[in-house]
Amino acid sequence: MTLSEQITEAFGTRAADRLTLPGDGVVAVILAYNEALRFPHFLKHYRALGVRHFIVVDNMSNDGTAALLDGQADISVIRTANPYRDYKSVWRQLICDRYLQDRWVVFPDVDELLVYPGWPDLSIDALAGYLDQGGYQALFTPMVDMYPEGPLKDLSYRAGDSFQDACPWFDGGGYRYNPLKGSHGKRYRTPARHVFGGTRERLFHQQAKRPANALDRLLLSTVFSLHARVPETRPGRKLDHLLFKLIKNALPSPAAVQSKVPLLKWQGGTVFSGGVHGIDRQVTVAPDWGVLLHFKYLDDFRSKVTEALARKQHTDNAGHYLDYNSRMDGLMEEGLRYPGSVRFTGADALIACGLMRESDAMKRWRKQAAGT
Repeated sequence: MTLSEQITEAFGTRAADRLTLPGDGVVAVILAYNEALRFPHFLKHYRALGVRHFIVVDNMSNDGTAALLDGQADISVIRTANPYRDYKSVWRQLICDRYLQDRWVVFPDVDELLVYPGWPDLSIDALAGYLDQGGYQALFTPMVDMYPEGPLKDLSYRAGDSFQDACPWFDGGGYRYNPLKGSHGKRYRTPARHVFGGTRERLFHQQAKRPANALDRLLLSTVFSLHARVPETRPGRKLDHLLFKLIKNALPSPAAVQSKVPLLKWQGGTVFSGGVHGIDRQVTVAPDWGVLLHFKYLDDFRSKVTEALARKQHTDNAGHYLDYNSRMDGLMEEGLRYPGSVRFTGADALIACGLMRESDAMKRWRKQAAGT
């Protein structure tokens, strides 16, 4: 089957094989369903970063998303009725194979804002230039859940308002940085480790096979802390997995992956693990980390959870959404803040918590780029 035939089959339309894109600049590839509330600020953020074009796969939204996006010169929309559950990885891969070989591509969800060292002054094109200069092919990012000051019931977010103003708080601790369990980690070779924990486990995913002991706590605070470095050698990687086996039964299961590889220099045939959490080949990842600020907890959270449970298009038949639903009344009445919450004031707040990294090489590069 030719690439054009694969595209037509995966999207159910030939429109996906007839896009016209700018010849340079970073392109965003987005999968969306009913995101009219978030798209205005989302687009404002990524346009400010310097994203040249947006390819939006709209999975038959019925909330006005299509009308909102229609006619915007820097947006190409592909509407498809094929199931998100079966095609989410394939859609991204085929679009990039068709149009974006050797191009820098960003893969955000509409509730995610990419930030990185030097943001907001450093453009995404300049960031891509730094990555190219260093021989890097990808940027790793923890996902940091953002939430409001008080109960969700008191939030009144309107389309176009700043996400950060509505939800300026995040968990400053409670994260870990460890390999994936089992065959999934062997198949998807980049990144070597993922971030887990934070708000998601504090509130929703807490069940483990056994209580944590002193060794678990020691390894989590050292070898698998956010500040730890991934072993570079094969023996080091093997030891990494052996140490992880000692503690894995003391960790929540199932565990929600709280990291992605959302900025990637595309090479044909690359396969994502469903979402953009991992890819099936080993590529050179920058030592610097960006962050995806994740704005799930707006005042439409209840309706989004209800919608996800009805559609069953997410992982494990939207199993994680059952956990969200079980805590819904408490979140609406009490909110998500706790004593470990930190207010987002910019990249420095994330660096201080270990959620963002800036290498000495990037610091020097940014100084040179600024002429200082």
